[in-house]
Amino acid sequence: MLYGAGNTFYERAIRLHQQHADRWGHTLQVLREDIAAGFWNKPTYILHVLTQELIKPPSKRAEWLMWVDADSIIINPAISSEVFLPPSDLSHIHFVGTRDHIGLNTGIFYLRVSAWSVSFLVETLGMPLYKPELELGRSADQEAMGKILSKEKGGPIGKGYREGMAYVPRTWISTYEWRHAYEGQRGDMLVHFPGLEEQRWKHMADWLDIVEMTPEKWECPLAETKYWNVTPDFWKDYRAAYELMTETDRMQREEVLSDAVRAAARDLKTILETEADDTEKVKKARHRLRAERDGKPVA
Repeated sequence: MLYGAGNTFYERAIRLHQQHADRWGHTLQVLREDIAAGFWNKPTYILHVLTQELIKPPSKRAEWLMWVDADSIIINPAISSEVFLPPSDLSHIHFVGTRDHIGLNTGIFYLRVSAWSVSFLVETLGMPLYKPELELGRSADQEAMGKILSKEKGGPIGKGYREGMAYVPRTWISTYEWRHAYEGQRGDMLVHFPGLEEQRWKHMADWLDIVEMTPEKWECPLAETKYWNVTPDFWKDYRAAYELMTETDRMQREEVLSDAVRAAARDLKTILETEADDTEKVKKARHRLRAERDGKPVA
């Protein structure tokens, strides 16, 4: 998304995103016109791109869209952005994003090309109309997305949106440049510059110079990065927890389970929907539910 007065830093960053997309056979689209009032350009444009994909025959559609703000720079183009997506059998996940100390950050996230995503964006865009009393603050679109994703009722199948989202560890897809230092390491896919205000330009200029003039300093094949093991392990653990939770849910419909089992199942469900990026918490909640079901003491 880049419109208004020209910005050389953003243009240079977009060129690196374009090179990355070309390398991996992806299509990059850039919003260059102001199409909505206030902070609503992002969800409006994503909804446009999403519906343009959905009107295609299924065999011609993209499966996922990835949104990246213009204040992000690809520093390791040797990694495809598809590496971080959930395996195909986890088809209930439609939104893959990250959170930081403030909460949901919508600078970089994935949306599945699906009716679920259309409904999510329509509700996000409609929030100022059907909830005019809500104060959404400076980042209104981000705040609205967070509120819609937290819903447990309504939505395309009446169950809200929470069970259709998953947080991944933020530094996978959105390592931050802080005022004092970069939090990532060689091999990370990109650097993101949220919250830096006017300091953003110096930080972006420094990184752009590094990547454009000495790309070998940060480019690193997937097999030599942290992603090689942690990404498949993350989704393996997520799948095990999700399958245990859904199996327990089926059991609850067929037999009476103890209060402890039902409470453990609820806790695991909440963690998968709102804190899946906390891998230790997911593992502990899964082990607790398994132990309660098996009638074993919980450590």
